[in-house]
Amino acid sequence: MSDILIDDRIRDWVFLPIIIVMFMIQMFRGLLTKYMDNKKTSQKVTSKAQVSEMIDKNITQQSQRLARLHGLLPDHSFKMKRAHLCDNKSGILTKASEKPAKDPMQSMSMMNPAAMADMLKQNLSGIVFMALQYQWVSYFFSGFVIGKVPFPLTQKFRTMLQRGVDVQNLDVRYISSISIYFVLLFGGLQKIQQLMFGDDTDEFVDDTQMQMQMQMMGMPAMPSFGQQNDPGKLFIAERTRLEGVKHTFELNKSQDKAIKSLKRFLIQ
Repeated sequence: MSDILIDDRIRDWVFLPIIIVMFMIQMFRGLLTKYMDNKKTSQKVTSKAQVSEMIDKNITQQSQRLARLHGLLPDHSFKMKRAHLCDNKSGILTKASEKPAKDPMQSMSMMNPAAMADMLKQNLSGIVFMALQYQWVSYFFSGFVIGKVPFPLTQKFRTMLQRGVDVQNLDVRYISSISIYFVLLFGGLQKIQQLMFGDDTDEFVDDTQMQMQMQMMGMPAMPSFGQQNDPGKLFIAERTRLEGVKHTFELNKSQDKAIKSLKRFLIQ
């Protein structure tokens, strides 16, 4: 079949509304989840196990944040922070890794029914949000072709790229609106959310994407941090990961890139 001409109004009245509405729904869910988590953490902690769990979680998040955003720090700042976490004698991760492993039976007996109910509510809310978004896209935008892949594909990709468009003679490279919905749902909006809302959204985005994928495959949700029986192994893994980071200050890279671009411009 020959190429078809896609109207510009499809971009304005189909593609952009899908992106905007899905982005707003994801951010609403993220802010709602963050608000509920802050409300829970603001409650009075009554047991030593809860205090220990919160401390371990904060240490892990601090290590992960440093490993992910180390390029934003100068060399001496990164080395000081890494030494604060990974020093052989006084490092926080080193001390935390010396904690004894938890008894699995004791961990099972200390499971909080309220936490399990909250996890179930979060999974159900994810399913509800996904169903509502899918029904909205299917009702208003089903049957639209909104783009074309710039490289050849086999016929096996037709069901994935052309959901809602039952035209057998249509080139397999064309993408339908419902297929774009799934692309945005499982990876298209996460980077935008991370750029706009920073580090706090990174953790929510990763957890949300993992939960959505597991829900689509019928798998149960992953256990929370407090359900790990041996936190010492987790801290050892974080320390090994942080020690293996090859640090490079991003500002130095930007200066080099600017100099190369300027030289290239002057040569031309």
